[in-house]
Amino acid sequence: MARLREFWLGWRKEIIRGGLIFGAVVFVGLAVTRMMGWLPMGIAQGIGNMENWEWDHDGDRGRGERHRKWEEAYRWAGPVKASQWVWIRNTNGPVEVEASESESLVVFADKSARHSDPDDVEIRVIEHNGTVTLCAMWHAAVMECGAEGAYKMKDQKKSDVAVRFRIQLPRGVKINASTVNGPMEVDGAESSVALSTVNGSITATSLGPVQASTVNGSIHANMSHIEGDDPVELKTVNGSIEAELPAELNAELDASTVSGKISTELPLQLTGRVSPRNVKARIGTGGRRLSISTVNGSIEITASDETHAEHKREHDKDH
Repeated sequence: MARLREFWLGWRKEIIRGGLIFGAVVFVGLAVTRMMGWLPMGIAQGIGNMENWEWDHDGDRGRGERHRKWEEAYRWAGPVKASQWVWIRNTNGPVEVEASESESLVVFADKSARHSDPDDVEIRVIEHNGTVTLCAMWHAAVMECGAEGAYKMKDQKKSDVAVRFRIQLPRGVKINASTVNGPMEVDGAESSVALSTVNGSITATSLGPVQASTVNGSIHANMSHIEGDDPVELKTVNGSIEAELPAELNAELDASTVSGKISTELPLQLTGRVSPRNVKARIGTGGRRLSISTVNGSIEITASDETHAEHKREHDKDH
């Protein structure tokens, strides 16, 4: 017993940490398994063999895109007013969004296939009360693309067709985009951004709050000036998170990681227990909820430069 007690006292931190990591891995495995039960058949069956859609460190597209030949298959354009929502729904392929000075939303859908017929996937558009939903639909027994992002496929026909959405987003329009297998990138948005993928990294630059979630991939969110009171949520399982936030931000921070560390440039007022892997603190005067979490990866919070915010101010002066 004495040796056992001595062993416990000497190694208890490592034992507890290992148990937490093991528990987290089991939890994530169960969660992903359950998630796969909701995914379209064929996509869920093929998740284990997904190609790598990650971005290269030099900014070039990852192997998934370099090895594919894309052809523009669909184009849609229409006016969308500021503060309205646009929903993009994809399953296999990346989503790329960039700000536009136009008042019209422009969406390009590129297709790529190795063995399957590209016509196996159709693009549907639903306009509803000033909002727009665009869906990539693989042939299935049940196919639903509805208003406000409603998206469902059941008993899907197997297909290796991939779809790449490229969106030119009018300033001030809100974007909600999702895919299962592919990275996501938003550049220069001026309102709320909500992004979700399973296998892929997420990069977003916005003047509005960003909500981003992925299972396998890193997250980089740059918010140089956040308008409104909506929460900021950045969550991944396997990957690091970089959050560039306004120096004058007021928020309640809840940051956690299981295997990694947390670092921040912003001054914090601690409101709970603090450790290298869990921080609860107030930034500024508090208010907005700021939730950042990963299981396997580090979290870095920095003060954003004013480039994007200055562009917004100059744009407002001109208009």
